[in-house]
Amino acid sequence: QVALTAVYLVNGEVKFGDSNVIGSFEHVNGLHWGPVCYTGTLALLAVQHKKHITVWQLQNSTLEQNKLLVSQTCELGEIFPILQQGCVWHPKHDALVVLTKRDASVLFAVQIDNRRVKVDIKGGGLINCACWTSDGNRLVIAIGSTLHSYIWNNTQKTLHACNFCPIFDVGGHICAVEACLDLQVVVTTELPLDKICSLNAGLAFDVTPISETGSLISQPMMLSADETHSMDSRRKSVDSSRSLTEEPTFSSSGPVDLKHILANHRKSDPSPLIHLQRRDCLTGSGHDSSHLILVTFERKVTTTRKVSIPGILVPDLLCF
Repeated sequence: QVALTAVYLVNGEVKFGDSNVIGSFEHVNGLHWGPVCYTGTLALLAVQHKKHITVWQLQNSTLEQNKLLVSQTCELGEIFPILQQGCVWHPKHDALVVLTKRDASVLFAVQIDNRRVKVDIKGGGLINCACWTSDGNRLVIAIGSTLHSYIWNNTQKTLHACNFCPIFDVGGHICAVEACLDLQVVVTTELPLDKICSLNAGLAFDVTPISETGSLISQPMMLSADETHSMDSRRKSVDSSRSLTEEPTFSSSGPVDLKHILANHRKSDPSPLIHLQRRDCLTGSGHDSSHLILVTFERKVTTTRKVSIPGILVPDLLCF
């Protein structure tokens, strides 16, 4: 169910009024209020479902005091599920962008019907999110690591690609995009998967085996050891009389259960088998973190500032 509750501020204290249930639905994934500056006394509410959206109009009754009138104005269904950030209102008009991973549409008359303009997206890739610039003249859609820019004509209800820079690559997979001042948008990019894996690179070690001819073998080999063998992990034994002189053997036939090595090691030496040092990978050069990027749309698209976001691998929620 979607319910609305009246809220009052009386002498500095919050008071709750009556509740109105708009309706009951099978799925409700989000609620999005329309621009109040345009609708005046009316309020538009987009209810996001799994594969469709419904738009509701709310206004106070002129006949009964504190009576809320609710009516559905339009509904739109999609083939693919609507994205988590898949409902984006125009900042000044009753136009709503609906996003799926493959398609983007602009509903330009939601108070009347579900007429729409489909966005002509060039190239492949999956849609991540979108936003309007603060002036409402430009729609920016994030696809992979690129920003696709479109100019919106509200009078003619048309949408066409930007002339000077329709596609701009920010250099990282985009998680969120949000309008800020003037013709600027803020973009967050996630830490790539290969970077996440490299964060734990210090926990692994490479073994380069030698072939029968004496040359180095480039392919990675699995490390195996006999129960009678010990490994020298660059440490001194507690009992100096016991020296680790045996060398490990290498085999490409497959991995061996190494718990036997650990068991034999603990019998002879209580110290750690491998010494590891903690690495602070999220503070440093910024190459191993997600990023916050400020992009401006003027005569040309420029990245005005790029800062790292330490500690957040996938910054998918952004609010200005």
